[in-house]
Amino acid sequence: MFLEEKGRFYIRIEGRFESSHYLYRYFPDGSDEPCHGHSWKIEIYLSGKENIRPDGISYDFMSAKKKLSELIHSIDHMVINDHPDFNGVNPTSENIARWFFSGLKREVSNSLGVINRIVVHEGPENIAYFEPDPSD
Repeated sequence: MFLEEKGRFYIRIEGRFESSHYLYRYFPDGSDEPCHGHSWKIEIYLSGKENIRPDGISYDFMSAKKKLSELIHSIDHMVINDHPDFNGVNPTSENIARWFFSGLKREVSNSLGVINRIVVHEGPENIAYFEPDPSD
């Protein structure tokens, strides 16, 4: 019977936003990159702390999805460099992925979940992803 199959379950939620950014000290002469925009997509891969519950749900992602929406709303249609959390922080895709992790980890943990990976799509062709240290 299919219920006897063994394995690990993962859930994916995603969000999208439009924002611009520029990277500090991007060029060899130390000058900044020009400000430019992207259509961003964020994918959050989650799992339940107990893999799968007796009711067949591995992780109820509704609270994580709500928190993701709040984070996206705070960064949508703006220059990311101007966001207070990025004051003095280079807004690379890597740092944006860590920012989403930092903003989501408490909510996910409180709802008995684990963040396995955060993928940041900077437009349709380029991605960066962050996998948190399992001890975090």
